[in-house]
Amino acid sequence: MSYAFVEDVAASWEHYQRFAAALEGPTPVGLILHAAGPTDEGFRIIGVWESEDAWRRFCDDRLDPGAEAVAQIPPTFRALRPRHMVLRPTGPGEGGSDE
Repeated sequence: MSYAFVEDVAASWEHYQRFAAALEGPTPVGLILHAAGPTDEGFRIIGVWESEDAWRRFCDDRLDPGAEAVAQIPPTFRALRPRHMVLRPTGPGEGGSDE
C-alpha cells in the first residue's frame, strides 16, 4: 500500500538542505515523489512512497538524525495511506494519444 505524508517545518529554506542531502545520489528505493518548497512559516515537504516500510528504511539509512532539530518548533507531520490515486500514464499512447 502506498504511503504519503506532508510535513511542515518552521525553519529556513537553507535548513531544508539537510533534508535534501539525504536525496543526493541514487533515488531512494521505494520513493515515488518528493516535492518541497518554502512557505510563510518555513518549508513544506510532500513525499509519496511505495510503502511505509520503504519510508522508514530511508529514514533509518539515509536521513540525518539531527535534520529535524533545525526547526524552531517541532515539525507538523501528517501521514496518509491513500485509498485513491491518479497517476499520469507513461510510455506509448501517453495522454490518450497514439502519435
